[in-house]
Amino acid sequence: MEPPIKKKLDVFFSHYNKHAYKKGELLIHADNQPTGILYLVKGMVKQYAVSSNGNEHILTIYKPSSFFPIIWAINNTKNTHYFEAMEDVVVWIAPKEAVISFLQTEHDVLYDLLKRFSTGMSGMLTRIEYLQGASAYKKVIFTILQTASRFGKKTTNTSGVLLRTTHKEIAGFSGLTKETISRESTKLQTKGLIENHNHSILIKDVKKLEEELTQ
Repeated sequence: MEPPIKKKLDVFFSHYNKHAYKKGELLIHADNQPTGILYLVKGMVKQYAVSSNGNEHILTIYKPSSFFPIIWAINNTKNTHYFEAMEDVVVWIAPKEAVISFLQTEHDVLYDLLKRFSTGMSGMLTRIEYLQGASAYKKVIFTILQTASRFGKKTTNTSGVLLRTTHKEIAGFSGLTKETISRESTKLQTKGLIENHNHSILIKDVKKLEEELTQ
């Protein structure tokens, strides 16, 4: 996001109430309608659905300067998803009507939102492609790479990336079980492509992991 866009968003949302949530706390429950549009100031939030058998399916993760649930605001549809703090978070909450009016007035902010939607849609289509036809091994690799591209941090070794995540979260993204994630991750570790640490995965060389995906 360009600094001028972020500044406009900060100024607009800062006029409204600020709320803090602890890690694991729900910001929005699937059975309740949102009280407004949440602008993420600090931390990360995951949006997910729960299947009939109780499994969690992560749809997307929001970083600071994101605002949601925008589809609910624009289309006036019922919210059916959970929004949960992945760490301690801070948000500003603005009325839906005020946000819509703001987007209609600030065309550069609206265009930036459209670009982010397009990027997200592209990633989602690729994700669907892999999750429908790839093996469990490649689903795990793809999920790790896609998540790392958004949230990973480069290590002192420029070819490596550290991703703060868990097997449960990888399972939620890929639709696989935690047991399958553990088994396939062990294969990647044996090949020296990743290392599993406490609540994180170290990708030792991103290019080599990408090559493994194409084999």
